Amino acid sequence: MLIKYTLYLCLCTVAGSAIAAGYVAFITLLGVFQKMIEKNKSAKYIKATENAIIAGVTLFNIAFLLENRLPFGLWGYCILNFFGGLFVGCLAGALAETLNIFPILSRRFKIRNRLPYVLVAAAMGKACGSLLQLLLF
Repeated sequence: MLIKYTLYLCLCTVAGSAIAAGYVAFITLLGVFQKMIEKNKSAKYIKATENAIIAGVTLFNIAFLLENRLPFGLWGYCILNFFGGLFVGCLAGALAETLNIFPILSRRFKIRNRLPYVLVAAAMGKACGSLLQLLLF
């Protein structure tokens, strides 16, 4: 029984690490991080940004794997989720810009004049969905 659980633990660890590494590699291949750094005008901090992304992915993957409760309290989690939301928003914006999604959609749906409202609505929907998930689940 111990051997079975040990093999299961090793398999899950390897699979989770491979998925996380594949996700980061895919986003890096698309040039999302470079676009995010370019938009933030922080090219001189590129090594620190790369190290922070790798450390964040690694540490939170380990915390998720071990189901470790972090002793931050309610305000700590609010601050952590705020910065996590900022990162996801920046990443989504950089990915959308890298893939040129918004210009294509604005031409197809003929909403070029109302594009800022669409972007704000998408951001508000994401924020409301994240808030509902935080409060209800």
